[in-house]
Amino acid sequence: MKNSVESREEDANVSSSFSRLPDEIILQIFNKLIDLKTLCFCYLVSKHLSSILLQIEAISFTAPLLNPRNSDKNTVSDVSPSQPFLSAHTFLSKFKEVKFLWIELPSSSHRDIDDRLLFRWKAKFCSRMKSFIFLSPHSIFHKDGFCINGNGEEEEEEDNELRNDMFNQKLVISFQCFRDAMVWHSILLYLVKDLPKLEKVSITESGRRGKLSLSGEKLIEVKEWVQHSASEAVMTHLELPTKISNGYIPVLKLPVSGYVMKGIFFCVMKMKDLEGGNDGVMNNEDASADKEEAAYTEAVMEILEKHTT
Repeated sequence: MKNSVESREEDANVSSSFSRLPDEIILQIFNKLIDLKTLCFCYLVSKHLSSILLQIEAISFTAPLLNPRNSDKNTVSDVSPSQPFLSAHTFLSKFKEVKFLWIELPSSSHRDIDDRLLFRWKAKFCSRMKSFIFLSPHSIFHKDGFCINGNGEEEEEEDNELRNDMFNQKLVISFQCFRDAMVWHSILLYLVKDLPKLEKVSITESGRRGKLSLSGEKLIEVKEWVQHSASEAVMTHLELPTKISNGYIPVLKLPVSGYVMKGIFFCVMKMKDLEGGNDGVMNNEDASADKEEAAYTEAVMEILEKHTT
């Protein structure tokens, strides 16, 4: 009993010592935490701490991965990629001073496919989705010949049935990823609406195969659109592409990075105001990434410039 009383007294002393810190110091500590789950626990400690907490400028949120073992395999693709975010949105919307926000969500399309399957997707958007491109190589080699990623075995040219099955599988995955991108775009619009001081917001998925981000002039344009003309019906509207192109490239050599991609499936989806051209398919900031991501970006540019026929 004595130990229990002493323990409570120590906790009270620690709490009292912490509360005597200047608010500026406490805010600096909170700005180092940034993890939304940790911030939620801190928010519940006291009204004084919660009032300071809501002044932080940066937050990171990683949604828990959905466990496919607990889901019906026949309905896995019907699980919305936004579901893990919805429970956090109410708390997140309290942080009106936040400027930088990073969110990582699980992708619905990853739950029923082989994790070793290579693919990336990119989307161009502003207040609405404009275009989407999906790229999936069978394997990636360095120019010297050794396998960087994927299956190092050569594809059998005569196995057309196997290739057609893979083509159809990747076409389905590309549409799943497109749906994810559209839902994430709606999430971005709500975040811009709820958090007026945002300067940069980014959503990625757990496999780092897709990303949506807003910053700079593009974010300012979306803020103006949200403030003056956006309605909930418009923000949640999932628009369908009006033009879809897809194809297969056996070998693609990338002169800048030195990589060689083999067995590439690609799919380009465009909205109605971008039909007839590729100028709006890629964002300018897409090239600023790691080496592998830069190789995918280079491959996309090569395909759009030389292989769209």
